Amino acid sequence: MAISIGQLFVRNWPIKLAAIFFAIMLYVAVAAQQPLTQSLAMHVAVAVPPGRSIRQQPANVTVVIIGKGTEVMKLRSISHVIHRVVPDTFSASVWHVHLQPADVEIPKGTDVQVADITPRDFDVVLDSVGTKDVKIAPRVKVEADSGYVLRGFSIVPNLAHLIGPEKSLARIDSVTTLSIEISSVTGPFFRTVPIDTALLGIVRISPKEVRVAGEVVAVIERSIPGVPVTTAASGFTGFLLSPERVSVSVRGPESKVNTLTKDSVRVVAHLVGKAGPGAYARLTVTAPPGVRARAVPDSVGLKRRTGRG
Repeated sequence: MAISIGQLFVRNWPIKLAAIFFAIMLYVAVAAQQPLTQSLAMHVAVAVPPGRSIRQQPANVTVVIIGKGTEVMKLRSISHVIHRVVPDTFSASVWHVHLQPADVEIPKGTDVQVADITPRDFDVVLDSVGTKDVKIAPRVKVEADSGYVLRGFSIVPNLAHLIGPEKSLARIDSVTTLSIEISSVTGPFFRTVPIDTALLGIVRISPKEVRVAGEVVAVIERSIPGVPVTTAASGFTGFLLSPERVSVSVRGPESKVNTLTKDSVRVVAHLVGKAGPGAYARLTVTAPPGVRARAVPDSVGLKRRTGRG
């Protein structure tokens, strides 16, 4: 019995159609696993610090991405913008950009690689600005605990670098830190304190914070006996001081006070009125910086010199 070609084609057609379908799916599956390269045009968006502007915008770049076909198809949600930020501390007019594969934002969960970026290097032309270095004044109050005194205080750095329009820089002679108080201090202290930028406007500053450090030490008081009294003028001629030696009470940082001797202080007598019976001299004491000193007693009498002595 003769069988037509049409009958051969339609015989067992569901099986043949399924075979064709699976063949196509197998082809698609295999093709999807093959490496695929895709080129994308991307815009480079450059963010500049406040008060600065771009005079010449960078041209678009071409990004070549390679990956499996299934992964490349996921790139429909990729951002076509590469973001770069000019640092606040940059003061020149030409900023050089070198693009890296990491600059391209690949959607999470997408297994592709950036094979090439063209061009990778280009310059961004900015407007010109001025620079200026000014002193940093600390607004830091240190409250030493009872029985202690501040011995040292420092700020690092003590100069700030300003960047901005020349007119704005001309109005700034110095900057300050924020106002803080360090209380109940009994030893060395360290703090990081921000610089007050509220009045700087579009002027940028570096650094934005400083480190203050110092030390408080215990205060003690001791007495130095037998310190000789000297006279301040010639009005004492013919008279002697009585007594000629006194004790000196000194108060200050423990490390300083403990090293003081009779030679560390100077007691000077200042005549009150005219020299004569009943006259007396007021005593003043000169001590090293940071030490308070007083004579005990704080005045001496005068007695007439007798004989050749």
